[in-house]
Amino acid sequence: MMRKLISWLSFMMAFSLVLLSCVHDEIYTSSDPASKEYHSKSVFREDEKYIKNVMQIYFEHEAEIKKGNAVPLWDYAMTMGNFDESFLIVPVTEGGKVTACLQVPRNGDHVRFLEDRDSEHIKFFQRYITSKEREAVKSEPYSSVENKGITECQISAVSMWYPADEYGSNAGYWETNYIVTCPPEPTDGDGNEGGEQPTYPYPGGGGSTSPQNPKNPCEKMKAQNQNQGFKDKVAALDKPEMFNKSTETGYSAAYGTVPYESLANSSNGNVRFPEGNKYFGYMHTHLNMEGVVKIFSPYDVATFLTSCVANAKLKGNMTDAYAMVITSEGNYILKYSGDGNFAVTVGQLENWKTWYGKQYGELFENKQLTQPNVEKLFTKFLQEVVNINGLEVYQSDKATGSTSKLQYNGADNPVQSIPCPQ
Repeated sequence: MMRKLISWLSFMMAFSLVLLSCVHDEIYTSSDPASKEYHSKSVFREDEKYIKNVMQIYFEHEAEIKKGNAVPLWDYAMTMGNFDESFLIVPVTEGGKVTACLQVPRNGDHVRFLEDRDSEHIKFFQRYITSKEREAVKSEPYSSVENKGITECQISAVSMWYPADEYGSNAGYWETNYIVTCPPEPTDGDGNEGGEQPTYPYPGGGGSTSPQNPKNPCEKMKAQNQNQGFKDKVAALDKPEMFNKSTETGYSAAYGTVPYESLANSSNGNVRFPEGNKYFGYMHTHLNMEGVVKIFSPYDVATFLTSCVANAKLKGNMTDAYAMVITSEGNYILKYSGDGNFAVTVGQLENWKTWYGKQYGELFENKQLTQPNVEKLFTKFLQEVVNINGLEVYQSDKATGSTSKLQYNGADNPVQSIPCPQ
């Protein structure tokens, strides 16, 4: 079943807060809990598109999902800082009290409705709904030593006002309350947890980061460039101080409630792609060191094909997959629009490395390692050496994020740049 969520005690230790037990019996809400209309009462900005789509699914299948007289309070649903239509948690009431929560994670083009009876989640929402004065404190990823380095969890903290007496006098106190959610256990091949939890189609289908799932790489990247999380990670890497480090830096992209994770470094300072089939993309830097080629390496290409594309084919759609390299001379993205009928053997990778090392080595020795020459040689490498149908490289404009496809145009001509439609 679901991964055990982080205990309240660990937060008391981590934040040195003493939370007073002040649980009210009555729920304060100005709207009908069973209403199909949604009016957010969250102090945070929520992924309202996802909430409304989940509500649509719920009411279409209410007889199957609903347990007893329990009623979800959709106005209080929280997406825990996620804006990729991937996750929400909503309190459930019965007999005037919060008795449980409902977690709705999305995997590809299906969602699951999971009953959550964690006592701290229930306590949080009971207090949250009852309190008439609330202020947002933070909503962010959470990790701690006490919890074995979990980085996929999300914490939201809310400061709530409690009157000193039941008559609501001016006397009272503010108290900070926390709720933490972690991803459910991985699902089986059909999207079910242990094969037991039913799944429901998500409106529009598609991978968790782009529900409409356009197959055109330009459309995919246009949607990606509008994602604030993606833009924030690119901005964090695209800085002079990142290029002048002694080791590469990067992030992996994953299906699930936490879309980005930091990449670890191997012993030689390069980033290392994580294990697991939920990762469909990654971005990383190439450094300002002498002789460093400021575009993808053969290993980058192989990782993209054998990990990102393969995982996206399994968990979402192959057009979700991407690899991005961010350098002081330009930013580049690999995309794949083929049918998945390819293989990368050890022998092929060795041939790629040999050709790549010889050709770029000659550019370096002849003092011709300019970025136009780097781009021309790489597009030739993709077309004539790798030669996998549907594998394409794009350049991302540092200022606007707009993308253009780079295409080899012969030894005597510059690289052909084909802008994506805006």
